[in-house]
Amino acid sequence: MLKIYSTLEEVPEALREHYVKSDGKYVPQLSDDHPVLVHNKTLLTEKANATNKVRELEADIAAASEKTIPRGHVAVAKADAELIDKYKVHGTPDEVAAKLTEHKSLSDEVTKTRRDQSLRQLAKDLGFNEEAFIRLPGLPEFESRTGKDGKTEWVAKLKDDKGVITEKPAKEFVEGSADIAPFMASLQATTGGGVKLPVTTGATTQPASSDPFAWAKQFAESYTKSNQQPVDLAAAFNFTKPAA
Repeated sequence: MLKIYSTLEEVPEALREHYVKSDGKYVPQLSDDHPVLVHNKTLLTEKANATNKVRELEADIAAASEKTIPRGHVAVAKADAELIDKYKVHGTPDEVAAKLTEHKSLSDEVTKTRRDQSLRQLAKDLGFNEEAFIRLPGLPEFESRTGKDGKTEWVAKLKDDKGVITEKPAKEFVEGSADIAPFMASLQATTGGGVKLPVTTGATTQPASSDPFAWAKQFAESYTKSNQQPVDLAAAFNFTKPAA
C-alpha cells in the first residue's frame, strides 16, 4: 500500500517517480481512470449540483420574503392564474354562466327542431299526417337509410331497460305499437288540406246554435261563390222581423 509522505526524501528512491506533490504532501500519482479518482469526480459533481440547488432555493426564499399578498387577495398557482386570464376575455363569471345557460337552451331548441324535421320527413315518407305524428308522445329515435333500390328506408331504434338497442322497420313499429294504435285514425287522415269541415249549402240551412256568427260566415261563403247578393236577406237567413 502506497503511503503519503511529507517530504520527497522520505519517499523510497525506487518509488519517487510515482509520487507527486499535492497540498504540501507527496502522494501516489494515480491514472485518470483509477476508481478513486472516478469516484472523487462523481462526488464533486454531486456537490456542485447540490450547491446550485441550494442557491436557487435561497433565491426563491429571498424573492418570496420581499413579496406580500395585499388584503383581500389570495395566492394561486401560476397555472390557475393563467386559466383565469383566459376566462376573463369571455366576461364576468355571471356573464359566462348566462352564456352557458343560453347556449344550452339554444342547443336544446336546435335539437328539438332537428328532431321535429326528422319526424315530419318520416311521416311524409310513410304517408302519415305530419302534424299528428310529431305530437305522438314517447317516440323512439328513428334513422333514415338508403336501401339497395336507392329509396329511403326508416328504422326505429328501440332501447330496452338495459340500454340494448334493437332496430325495427319504422312503419312496422308505428302500426304495431299499442301506444300509437288509438291515434292511427288521426295519423292516416289526409294531410295538406287542413282540417276539413262539413259544408252546408242552400239559403234555408239553419246556422249552428253553438256559433252565433255562423249565419254571417255562411252568407260570406255563399256570396263569394255566387258573387251575387241574395235578393231577400231575411228569407235567406230565416229571419223574422219583430212586430212594429
